Amino acid sequence: MESKRLRSPTPPPPPAASHDESKVLGDDNLLLEIIVRLAFPTDLVRAALVCKRWLSHASDPAFLRRFRKLHPLRPLGFYINTRSADMTSPRFVEMPGQPAELAAVCRRASFDLDSFIWDCRNGSVVIISEQGGNGLTSLVYSPLCPSRSMPVVPELPQLDHATPASYTFEKLLFREGDDNGMPYLWLLLQSINHAYRVHVYMLQDGVWSKHTSATAEFPHLPSEPTPLLIDNKIYMTAALSLPNVVLVDNTRAAILSGILVLALKDSSLSTIQLPEGVEFLDRDVCLAKADDDSGVYLMQLKDLKLRIWLHSNETSNWLLVDTICLREMLAALMASDHTVGGEHTVLRMKEAGDNAEFIFFEMGPSILYLDIKCSELRKVYAMTEHHQFSGHLYPFMMVWPPTFPAPKDNIARNAS
Repeated sequence: MESKRLRSPTPPPPPAASHDESKVLGDDNLLLEIIVRLAFPTDLVRAALVCKRWLSHASDPAFLRRFRKLHPLRPLGFYINTRSADMTSPRFVEMPGQPAELAAVCRRASFDLDSFIWDCRNGSVVIISEQGGNGLTSLVYSPLCPSRSMPVVPELPQLDHATPASYTFEKLLFREGDDNGMPYLWLLLQSINHAYRVHVYMLQDGVWSKHTSATAEFPHLPSEPTPLLIDNKIYMTAALSLPNVVLVDNTRAAILSGILVLALKDSSLSTIQLPEGVEFLDRDVCLAKADDDSGVYLMQLKDLKLRIWLHSNETSNWLLVDTICLREMLAALMASDHTVGGEHTVLRMKEAGDNAEFIFFEMGPSILYLDIKCSELRKVYAMTEHHQFSGHLYPFMMVWPPTFPAPKDNIARNAS
């Protein structure tokens, strides 16, 4: 008797969206509450691919501001300048313990560099490709898109040597979100006759042109200033009168008393006095911009206590927003990892994140990372005998705001 072959049953069609599901996804308010709870900017890009309506919600500026406040941007890693026996080169360190989503981003990127780093900001790294005389030619590299061509930053203007300067500092600044074709600024500081001359050049149509010059009488800037560009103003910590100089750890350090502000719109110089009774050494403070460019954060480290102030542009007042005691955190970290350093090892701030969300510290042979929102301190890098840290650290962040796909009528569908 011939056996009959049994046929596998035809799988049922996928169930249609339930009435409740359609009701939720069809309600813009409920949909926004779902999307805003996604964890990472990459999730927003995926959500934007669903349909035009989701793209409209995910890319709305008001929604992005809300998402940014709920989900602080995390560094994918950081570049450090290391010095070995035969060479000095930047080294990329991926943040340990990355969430799977961010680790996948790092695997697709290419962070290797064989050139010196000029700056690192918003997913781009400016590398020095050629240096000669007083000029500088650099390339802009995007590790997250390694196949993308590298724009060339034209050689910087020649310095004016008519009046000899006792000190010169220069810095290339990113102008994020610029719509006027001027993505870069070049800041030049010269100390001449007990005053600082500040020059700002703008890059437009591939040519550097001087935008403004101003003179600040009798300030004192740190030996390695960290100018901060916020909206159309440049902020720098400074002594607003002749500084007091003290000796700390056999190193001369100036006591600073305020912040020097250069407004690009009208080329004016102004000052911000510190909160009453507050002063700091030039190496014990960091500035960070507020996420919506509404003000500037001042972070001071003193006696293993981190204080964070916010200066509002609207009220011109200081507000103490947080105080974090690092002593117990460090004790717990040193107890679990004996390579971090001893109780007499100096803790120094290196770089702070926007919106005062994180800080990198140097402590002996270790690089430490403080997540300010979570009050979590951990070691993220240990230097070796072969690779010594040479002073500079550049956090590498994901691009913000995300780059969303352009809607296509033949692909995107209107959700209902």
